[in-house]
Amino acid sequence: MTLSQSLQQPALPARGHDHGRNGEQHQNAAIDREALLEALLGAFPLPVFYQNRHGRYLGCNRAFENLLGHAREEIIGKTDADLNPEHQAEWHLAQDAALPERGGACDCETKITTAGGTVRDVVVNKVALSGKDGDAAGAIGAIVDVTEHKRAERDLKKALEFAEGIITAIPDVLFEVDEDGRYLQVWTRNPELLAQQKEMLLGRTVNDVLAPDQAAIAMEALREAGKEGVAYGRCICIGLPDGQMRWFELSVARRPSADPAAATTLLALSRDITERKQAEDAINLVRMQLLSVLRTMPDMVWVKDMDGVYLLCNHAFERLTGLAEADVVGKTDFELFDIERARFFRESDKAALEAGECILSDEEWVISRENGQSVLLETRKVPVVDAGGGVVGVLGVARDVTELNVSRQKIHQMAFYDPLTSLPNRSLFNDRLRQMITSAVSRGQRAGVALIDIDHFKVVNDTMGHPVGDQLLCQAAARLKASVRDYDTVARLGGDEFAILLPDIRQGDDLGRIAGTILERFKEGFLLDGKEVFISCSVGIALYPDDSADVNDLVKYADSAMYLAKRSGRNSFRFYSKDLTASAEERMRLESDLRRAIERGELELHYQPKVLLDSGAMIGSEALLRWRHPVMGMIPPVRFIPVAEDTGLIVELGRWVLREACQTAAELNADGGIPHKVAINLSVKQFQSAGLIKSIAEILENTGCRAEWLEIEITESLLLDQKDETLQMLSELRSMGFSIAIDDFGTGYSALNYLARFPIDTLKIDRSFINSADKRNEELVKAILSIARCLGQSVVAEGVETAEQAAFLAANGCGTAQGFLYSKALPKTEIMALWLGSSMGESAGGRL
Repeated sequence: MTLSQSLQQPALPARGHDHGRNGEQHQNAAIDREALLEALLGAFPLPVFYQNRHGRYLGCNRAFENLLGHAREEIIGKTDADLNPEHQAEWHLAQDAALPERGGACDCETKITTAGGTVRDVVVNKVALSGKDGDAAGAIGAIVDVTEHKRAERDLKKALEFAEGIITAIPDVLFEVDEDGRYLQVWTRNPELLAQQKEMLLGRTVNDVLAPDQAAIAMEALREAGKEGVAYGRCICIGLPDGQMRWFELSVARRPSADPAAATTLLALSRDITERKQAEDAINLVRMQLLSVLRTMPDMVWVKDMDGVYLLCNHAFERLTGLAEADVVGKTDFELFDIERARFFRESDKAALEAGECILSDEEWVISRENGQSVLLETRKVPVVDAGGGVVGVLGVARDVTELNVSRQKIHQMAFYDPLTSLPNRSLFNDRLRQMITSAVSRGQRAGVALIDIDHFKVVNDTMGHPVGDQLLCQAAARLKASVRDYDTVARLGGDEFAILLPDIRQGDDLGRIAGTILERFKEGFLLDGKEVFISCSVGIALYPDDSADVNDLVKYADSAMYLAKRSGRNSFRFYSKDLTASAEERMRLESDLRRAIERGELELHYQPKVLLDSGAMIGSEALLRWRHPVMGMIPPVRFIPVAEDTGLIVELGRWVLREACQTAAELNADGGIPHKVAINLSVKQFQSAGLIKSIAEILENTGCRAEWLEIEITESLLLDQKDETLQMLSELRSMGFSIAIDDFGTGYSALNYLARFPIDTLKIDRSFINSADKRNEELVKAILSIARCLGQSVVAEGVETAEQAAFLAANGCGTAQGFLYSKALPKTEIMALWLGSSMGESAGGRL
């Protein structure tokens, strides 16, 4: 059935000829219209369909067939329920039912499934058709595919949403302006960053809103963007409504347009960089302050990049190198310095980079090409790291430590060297001694330690003065250094004591040969204060490992050997032996016990009588100190007096002896008869102690003893020490009533001028002259007796043991003697008994 046939019922034809002809004409007209309609719908690109009032498809065009994927024969007579899914069929029925309510026409969007299975967005346009009687006859519809349009709308919507999201996300302000700087649009999520409200900005220009200088910067950016397409990096300062001044960075771009005739507009992104600007200002301030500090620093400061190119340097660098900063920055060490120095700098830079920490070194720079002056620099180099922790260069700081180094050397010299002789001092000696022993242990070698003491140095120091004594020490130091090997160490330990370290001793006689060389060099005269003086020395030697492997023991043993050399007559050397240790230990034990001897009552005085040679009558005695040790028994003075002398105990012992002797002298002379004179030995140290005269006077007063009952015995060495002071003290003792005797005369530094100058009453001839049968000693005795007679001095001979010795002395004019021939030294009770018995004899003073 055709479209016209479907939509209207044709009239029945009339009977008769006319009627038949008219009907035929009418039918031909219908056929023509139908063909025309079919041709139009077939060519129409949109799918077209028509349905009867019951929704059955009566016809469609080719486009509709293609859309549904069915042939027309499969479509006609079917409903939407037959051709579409259930939900789509229901939608079509609902739309058809509502068609009358919508005035007989509607266009609605829906989705359909094509023959290929794809879902398309379409708009269905339907128009209701009416029959002749005005009743609904059906509907005709056309379908428009809007899938691509909908997709374009969705894409556009997404793009708009994305753009709006970007604008919302960024904290910046986005402007659209024309080439005159007129605000066309403003986008921002932070309206407070606008100089004015958005409504007030639109239509106004940059010049209307910003300060003139800032507007000029903005317009320059707009002009550049209009010409070049973009403009970046310009910053402007804007005053906001709340009174704040904020900095903004402008990024401007020409807005693209597909229409060449469209007016040019510009998009300007304004970013708030106030915090960054403040940080930059703070950094610049710190940088300026740092540069100011660098300019004023006395230390050299420089920075290089990883390639060794200088990035900066300060004034101190310029001053020390003679190079201006402009000539340094941008260059490497190889362009500034000689090749060797440049290589050294580069290697030290690499060392700092590889170490990853500060590298300290000392470098010597020649800083003046004119005079070649050099300075010592203490240099520190450290890697420079960026914010990410990556190493980007090297920072160097160098300090001029030339003067400091000189001071350090002076301090080192003062700490480890003797200021007078420039020899190593005790500290450096001990350090080198430990090194020597350590080396000897590792190499299996022998080594020696020698201690040297100048003989009678104190005499030179006191008689010729300390400056002359210093001359002697310096000359002695030079001779010692000349006597040893190059690798030996000569040190001054203090006073007149020197020490020598002798490593690598290969032959047993090496040490003896070196010691002999020292003694030989000392035999040459010393020129002191324009005078030639002959001075000897004493040397003590200890050997590693023979004597000890301990450094302290080696020094101690060498010291013991040196004192043995002194006691053996000086001007000699001695090797250490174990007997010396035993002697030293005994000496220490004696010193310890001697300090308690007085308070324990272990000391006592014995008295050896003095007699007249012509009559044998006792006229006095010599007080001799004895020590009755609770363990060792009676200890003779020869063992403990040297210890007392060395330790200073002799002063306290001397005071005790003087008090006891005065007490005994008072008792011996209590009867008022013939005087008994007690001789008392006073040591040099007693004369050197303060208050000796006052102490003696107090003892005399406390004991009731008279000075004429005592004779003070001194040694010749006292006459050499402190001559003026000694003369004054002896004169005071003489004026108090004491007689003065020189003990052991002839064994010391006998000098006739001393006998004439000092108030000497008696000379005591040493026993070594009496007990010797040598004719020369006899002649010396005669000479002493002759001198004494000439000077009006009496003579006492010590150590007389035989009648022959007594006869010889008497024959040559000696008046008094003492010795075992007459009596040994007796305790106080015995001497008093002996004196009492002799005083009751017939002759004056009695006889022994």
